[in-house]
Amino acid sequence: MNYKLIAMDFDGTLLRDDKTISENTKNILKLYKDLGYLIVGVTARTLKSIKAVVPVDIFNYLIINNGVSIYNVNDDSMIYQGTIDINDAKDITNGIEDYCDQIDYITDNIYYTYLQKKKSNLDFIKDIDSIDEIDEQVARMNLFLKDKSKVNDYYELIKARYKDINCFIMQDSGSTDKWLVLNPKGVNKANTLKELGKMENISLDEMIFFGDGLNDLEVMKEVGLSVAMGNALEVIKENAKDIAKSNNEDGIVDFLDKKLNRQKVKKL
Repeated sequence: MNYKLIAMDFDGTLLRDDKTISENTKNILKLYKDLGYLIVGVTARTLKSIKAVVPVDIFNYLIINNGVSIYNVNDDSMIYQGTIDINDAKDITNGIEDYCDQIDYITDNIYYTYLQKKKSNLDFIKDIDSIDEIDEQVARMNLFLKDKSKVNDYYELIKARYKDINCFIMQDSGSTDKWLVLNPKGVNKANTLKELGKMENISLDEMIFFGDGLNDLEVMKEVGLSVAMGNALEVIKENAKDIAKSNNEDGIVDFLDKKLNRQKVKKL
């Protein structure tokens, strides 16, 4: 297969456990970009959160907030796939806040944190006392339940009650904790990657994707070459076509150099 697009999750995949990217990975991804491959970050992070951990010029595009937006790095523009209606966000909050330790409302750049005070010195994390303090569109929400054993119950409840919400259960590699993520209807990493492919005339079969956590599962099932990191959850490994070294071992670029044989690749 003649692959044209290389996509990757961030936390647990591109980023090491200390939330940094190695110079080796950074430099080799730039080489693949120079060869003509489209390099795409696909993450739950906001744009500001991404810029805090990696230089964005590694990428052609960034799919942020679990697929809510496509950010074109070259022309600094954002293409939206949808947002959560503020009235739905308020209604969900009123119904579930007594059962949550924390609720996040996420916009393009900011994590607004409700119930738990983060007191963060990062400018993209803000504590709030009410959802009414948010004066911009909400891209997605995170619900962290007090009773983790009830995650499946509340997932079914929200899924049945809110038809314009895509609710799914999230778990990172390296953790047993699960929480609920709320996206706009029809929005996830896989669907937005498919939309980007249409924009660039690239089919899913021509894409490589690296991932590790539950929000990568749909992509693993869709792309031509799905690659689980060595540290990925078992369900991700089971649905991947191949497995790379871990996120702490430059797993992405190690795999790419073996699979694509960079030294022999001519510019696309």
